[in-house]
Order: sequence, then C-alpha cells, then structure tokens
Amino acid sequence: MGSHHLLEALIRAEGSMAATVLARLGVSPDAIADTVDEVDADATTDATPEETAARKMEIRVEGDEVHLVFRDEGTLRLTKAVNELTGDGPIHATGPVAGRFVPLWTQLNQLLIELMRTLKPEAEGEGKDVGKAGLLVRRVLHDRLRRRRPPMEG
Repeated sequence: MGSHHLLEALIRAEGSMAATVLARLGVSPDAIADTVDEVDADATTDATPEETAARKMEIRVEGDEVHLVFRDEGTLRLTKAVNELTGDGPIHATGPVAGRFVPLWTQLNQLLIELMRTLKPEAEGEGKDVGKAGLLVRRVLHDRLRRRRPPMEG
C-alpha cells in the first residue's frame, strides 16, 4: 500500500480533519484519484524494485488456461537462461522440478483470493473487524483496481 492509497482514503473519511482541510483547499476525491492515476508511481519513493516489476505483470484467462505474464527485465532474463538449459521450450512442472512450482501455485491462489475479497462488494455487517480506517483503505483499493486498466503490451 502506498501513500497515494492513504491520501485517497483520507479525503474519503467524511467528517475527518484531513477530509475537511482538503475540501477547504478545493481538493475533491475525484481530483485526487485522477491525479494519482496520472502520476507514475515508479518515479516516487513509494515504489520498491519489486513493486516496479510487479506493475508489469498480468494475469489473464485464455480458454481453460490461466496465463501469468511477467514483463520485467530481470524475470525475462532469468527465464531465458532456464529456457536455454531446458531446450528452449516451455518449463513444465514435471519430474524433479514439480515441487518447485508449488510455492508459485500457492501464492497465486492466495493472491486471487485476496483480490476477490478486495473487489467484491462488502457483505452486510462486514468491516466490523477491519475498523474504520481499514475499511476506507479497502474501498480505495477496490476503486483503484476497478478503474486502473493498464494498456496491454505486446
């Protein structure tokens, strides 16, 4: 979570000091959201090298397959090196390397479950355990995930 998520949550905290000050300064939630979408997070101190690489990733469904796409130079370089060692074909989770794929499978499924929780509408009574601040941040993340559609690279 970056400072931009906190900023968006602050202005949406109705009746809070932060929301009141920002409103008096003429700043609206939509203006913040639009500006956040325009600013390159990779050019700020919020972005770690891992987050910069992760922003180039994509998960998509094609038919009955899930494609996990990495576009960062480091992963591409490493994958090409392993591909050369395996005969330039796909790297399959079979034989002695099958167990090495288990953490990737586990982490991807956990990520998808977390994304579902973030994207689905809040259930009746949900949010009591999260707290007001956590609920605001969750709403901001939900809004950002829905409005943020990076252009397909290719």
